[in-house]
Amino acid sequence: MRASSLIEVLSASHLSRFVNHSIYSQRGGIFLVSPPGSLKSSLIRNALEGFPDCLMVSDLNINTLTMLKSSFIDGRYTSMAFGEFEKLYQRNPATAANIEGHLKAMVEEGFGASSFEDQRMVTVRARVLVIAGITPSCYSRMSQKWNENGFARRFLWCHYTLNDPHIIIEAIHKWKPLSFGKVIKEMPGNEHIPYAITPKESSHLRDLMKYQISLETPYMLIKKIFCVLKWRHNSKKAMAIIEDFAESLGTHGAKLMLNGEKEEKK
Repeated sequence: MRASSLIEVLSASHLSRFVNHSIYSQRGGIFLVSPPGSLKSSLIRNALEGFPDCLMVSDLNINTLTMLKSSFIDGRYTSMAFGEFEKLYQRNPATAANIEGHLKAMVEEGFGASSFEDQRMVTVRARVLVIAGITPSCYSRMSQKWNENGFARRFLWCHYTLNDPHIIIEAIHKWKPLSFGKVIKEMPGNEHIPYAITPKESSHLRDLMKYQISLETPYMLIKKIFCVLKWRHNSKKAMAIIEDFAESLGTHGAKLMLNGEKEEKK
């Protein structure tokens, strides 16, 4: 999987709210599952920088999340990104579970009133897309719980390792920046992005997700991502990016290649 493909998909997921298809309002999200030092935070930042309506957070608590609710409702922020999601669990387990429950609602049916607020109040639900990075050890530790409480089925789970584990050290040695490749991150303004997917394309996208924990919300999200990529490029290019990204959705994950790396012969 090329780093540029992953960045294109992450940025397109942020813009998925522009896809003109009112039937499904869920936002969903994407988790990057890879070992420490695998550029999760750098990839997420590279994909989302330049979008003023994306909130990058390093940590979160319920009070902060509640205060941000109005910013999600009025559209100031439409996506939330965590470089290291595991930090949420380095606190009181009950607090972490409460935050997890709110995020689970925000990507699906929407976040209404917090538990300490008057439940009789009329509230406008806040929806947001979540992108986060976690380590395989955290994923392994939490996966059973996430499967049981429904958290896992709301997200695409992207597993990868670096194709060249020494590439960061080499870049430092040569005193050169890492290259993620050229990525288009155009904003559509206030216009809608058309929902333009053929039955054949829809079936193919579903097949690419056959090893994911769940379809439903993740399937809806990847179709919207494809629409954004199609709007940016064309059908052929959009599907090529999705297919490259889909390597990370399989049972063995993907090898992430940065710009300039040569793909190993299979």
